[in-house]
Amino acid sequence: MRGIQFIAVLLLIASCKKPEAPSIPERYENGILVLNEGLYEQNNASMTFYDGAESFQLVFKSENGRGIGDTANDFDAYSLLGKEYIIVAVNLSSQIEIIERKTLKVVAQIPLYDGINARQPRDIDIYGTRAYVCNFDGTVAVIDLISYTIIDLIEVGANPDGLVIVGDYLYVSNSGGLDYPVYDSTMSVINLSSLSLVETFETRINSTQMIVDEQGEIYLLSNGNYADVSAALLRIDPTTNTVVQTIEMPISSMAYTYNGFYYYDEDEQAIYFYNTVTEDINTSPFLSVADYETFHGIKYDAQNDRLLCVDANGYVNSSTVNAYSLSGEFLFQFQAGLLATDMIFNN
Repeated sequence: MRGIQFIAVLLLIASCKKPEAPSIPERYENGILVLNEGLYEQNNASMTFYDGAESFQLVFKSENGRGIGDTANDFDAYSLLGKEYIIVAVNLSSQIEIIERKTLKVVAQIPLYDGINARQPRDIDIYGTRAYVCNFDGTVAVIDLISYTIIDLIEVGANPDGLVIVGDYLYVSNSGGLDYPVYDSTMSVINLSSLSLVETFETRINSTQMIVDEQGEIYLLSNGNYADVSAALLRIDPTTNTVVQTIEMPISSMAYTYNGFYYYDEDEQAIYFYNTVTEDINTSPFLSVADYETFHGIKYDAQNDRLLCVDANGYVNSSTVNAYSLSGEFLFQFQAGLLATDMIFNN
């Protein structure tokens, strides 16, 4: 009887203990850092770190004692004055976070507001000591990465949703995505030396993601109107600022490598390769992802020459990240957070 009572006491003591805090790495030097968008208006954006053996969740919160905010859309790594940083765009919270790359400690937080109105940052690109951030309010913010101040705001088109830099020019895709059914269909061109808008030209409605190949050509993803205007891939010549090719195809995600890019075909539920040297599409799929519940994006890890694909698992569960070699061989899998949307590869 006493033995039973002793065990009961031990169980009572154990039940009163505080749960152990989640373990976190001492530093984030070797592995994959994942930005998790989180659910819209749920204030649950987060970061995951995978070290090759274990997946660590909520690492930004663990290091800073708070969450990232509401709907994190993009992040990018950069080096400045001998140190390494990451810049994060948090859309609905309308904040830019600057953090140390190897510790994830916040060094600056930059609000993006027009009075009381949120500008809603979406995409980031880095050029020298400046960051360029397109905002859904129709502006591009120019941020000095030394003083962490906004030094200019440049007006572009409606709901800009993508940025690329070609030479000394910044190209901004204006989606008009919040103006359904009247989408924007233009590209804005900004001179990075004068910080002035120098040209606006027609592309195609509801255009978002862009990549630049080694020849300097731009590939632009147009989402169409989800009804009678289909999605399409546009090839743009930046020397003339004209669309030189339009291919109607159910494309929704792109990841650039050294001689082309991988893209997701929604109809085929498969990933294909587009060769930017020959301008040919490989008719055989690189990889079928038909068994994914909710395909949510592709990322290319240039340091390890592998492709990572995200299954958002219905948008309400933690994401699954699957890694593949460029021969299509499955390599490994790990869990990230809600709506894994971008990755930085630390080696």
